[in-house]
Amino acid sequence: MNTLPRYKTALVLSGGGMFGAWQAGAWRALAERVFMPDLIVGASAGSLNGYAIACGATPRELTEFWMQPELGSLRNLPRTTQSLMKFRSLQIEYACVVTDLLRLKPRIIQGADVTWQHLAASCAIPGIMPHYKIGGRWYTDGGLLNPLPVWAAVDLGATRIIAVNVLPEVPSLWLKPLVKGFRGVFGHHPAVPETIQLTLLKPPAVLGSLRDALRWNRDNAARWIDAGYAAAKNISILNCLER
Repeated sequence: MNTLPRYKTALVLSGGGMFGAWQAGAWRALAERVFMPDLIVGASAGSLNGYAIACGATPRELTEFWMQPELGSLRNLPRTTQSLMKFRSLQIEYACVVTDLLRLKPRIIQGADVTWQHLAASCAIPGIMPHYKIGGRWYTDGGLLNPLPVWAAVDLGATRIIAVNVLPEVPSLWLKPLVKGFRGVFGHHPAVPETIQLTLLKPPAVLGSLRDALRWNRDNAARWIDAGYAAAKNISILNCLER
């Protein structure tokens, strides 16, 4: 008897600071279409959204999270990640990406191994936020070497991926060539196998300035949530819904 192949569908969420509000809007649209991934992978701000979704946060809860003024203070990151981990236990397979600072290598942290320090480290923008020493090693921004960790979902067995990238470009003219050069030398960009079905969802234009990405603003958050919803509500996810 022939059996249909078993697919593993992943939702991958990029880094992007306060632009993460756009991901919350996109998730609301995907959830309305009964999209439920088998795996969620996030880096930097995407690690926070991903953890919340993997714990069963409703679209409304996730959008309300991004409307909180406390989120705008980088000093509140430890409190934010600790509160997030008290929300609920993981209900979906989850992984976040951090960067080993001394080796300049990405590392995948999975499931029960994820601590609030790992989430905070994944969001730790070099030069702006403190790094975290975990298990004797220093870790920093999970999006430092690659803001969109599709490669991590592939490593974890995903065969169908919806990847939400709110940072396809660095929102700074002077910083862009520096980041491009750094990632050209140290970046982690494995090719996506041809067998992987990849759907990429990103804003049609840069969401804002570097300042916007680093500082919370109620009007920006609300606008980005609505824009993410509008962008995701009509994308084709039929193949990702098949099992």
